[in-house]
Amino acid sequence: MKNKNQTPQFIVLAVICLLIGVGMGLIGYHYFLKPQSAVYEELTQNHTTTNVMKIEPTREMIEKIVFYEDGKQEIIDIKSEDGKGIASLLTCKLHELNLQARCVFSEGDIQEIKQKDRVAELIFKKPLDITISQWVEPEERYHIPVDEKGYRILENVETAIFILEDNQERGLEAHILVGHRVEGRIGYSCWAINIKEEGKPELDKTWIDGINRLME
Repeated sequence: MKNKNQTPQFIVLAVICLLIGVGMGLIGYHYFLKPQSAVYEELTQNHTTTNVMKIEPTREMIEKIVFYEDGKQEIIDIKSEDGKGIASLLTCKLHELNLQARCVFSEGDIQEIKQKDRVAELIFKKPLDITISQWVEPEERYHIPVDEKGYRILENVETAIFILEDNQERGLEAHILVGHRVEGRIGYSCWAINIKEEGKPELDKTWIDGINRLME
């Protein structure tokens, strides 16, 4: 009789554990495995500005610029007038980054983006540190690299992928995937430019029109 009385309690406990496990699995998928999930950090919503320092040195470090569209690639002559304009625009936008999304990309994801989306890839001659326009609160600086004014530094940047058209509907249009060299491998962080200081993020997409005009 004692075992029979405990059976309903055991079933209830098992159902609760199952629901908790399913919930944790969905949370893990949403934040860590699903590339199109753009969950933005609100670290510096009220302290964003355009940080234009070090733009020219960054441009001078460019190895090449590659455009990907319809599975094809085109290498841009960075010594041409249009190439110089594209290089200036892309490096300027790198320095203006201020909004980070928690997205995780495998190397397979990156290759798929290059094959199916319309993107521009900026490749540097060697990894370099880039100061961006995300101002970091003093209490957060113990684990985030910053310059003397408190603006974030992205370290060991080797490449940057600018998403012009998101044909896979991942919600990544106007996002910039920054490739960092870490222990011999490249990992990507996902960034955008927020043009509003408060409320829901409004992404700057005007640079896409600028690229399109230069490519005409």
